[in-house]
Amino acid sequence: MTGTGSLKLISLLLSTLLLSAITSGCINSVDTPEIPVSDLDLRDLVAYIQNLIADSTNNSQPDETGSGEWGWTEENNNAADPAGSILSGVPDVPTYPEEKSNLVYPREYRRMLLNLQRGIGSGNETIASEVFNITGKTTGYNTKDACDVFDYVNQRWEYRYDGNAEFFFGAVQTINDGYKGDCDDYSIVVSALLKNMGFNTRVVTAVSEDYGHVYPELYIGNNNETAHEVLTYVQGRYPYAENIWYSNRELEDGEHQHWLNFDWSGSNGYRHPGGVYFEGKEVIYYPDGVIEF
Repeated sequence: MTGTGSLKLISLLLSTLLLSAITSGCINSVDTPEIPVSDLDLRDLVAYIQNLIADSTNNSQPDETGSGEWGWTEENNNAADPAGSILSGVPDVPTYPEEKSNLVYPREYRRMLLNLQRGIGSGNETIASEVFNITGKTTGYNTKDACDVFDYVNQRWEYRYDGNAEFFFGAVQTINDGYKGDCDDYSIVVSALLKNMGFNTRVVTAVSEDYGHVYPELYIGNNNETAHEVLTYVQGRYPYAENIWYSNRELEDGEHQHWLNFDWSGSNGYRHPGGVYFEGKEVIYYPDGVIEF
């Protein structure tokens, strides 16, 4: 299991980008009934994950390290004007090591993965309609559209605590409920909307000593140029952002996969993509069923 680590600021200059590698993953769709799919008790899950931390390194893969995450920032007066940015489309789907698909994970992790897959993967027609409602598009999406989704959901989001049991609602029900839910509901609905647009997301569970959290990350490419373009746009669109946080994963062949924090948290009291990461022991879920610690 990888820790978030202390977050540091670095300049936008590509030649001096310092990227610390972490394990990563994302979520895929499964066409199964959406609501509710589990009554998992979050307190039990937190305790279970904490008990497994000591042994989880046995499941780590040789092409990755877990040394933390780095942030990116740029002085606001140097930030690009979003209106003047040239935005490319959705980054290509990242590659995932095939040999990992045969791993067997502890039951609670597999249960979490299935809950997330079910919640994200159902109700495609409703999700597509909501994407059009937000963006006015049915194709040709880019970073602006992803940020439009972030803003739309966050402006409407009403936190609703599940009580003693943790229910995983499908994205459609969360939309029909008027965007009410907790952190896992938020991660599911944001991931479902972005997935329908062709973006890749991964869902991260993070556990501190006394608190658990779930949040999504958006894949922003496998090279510095693509990541630079996305991060410049985000900084320019949200000039009040003190920094823009993202994480990096390095494979054995030297390929980097960059992921932008899409949690609802922000900096300086505002919500924006690339907000400050929740610090805790992480488990990351991939679309093909891979789970990384």
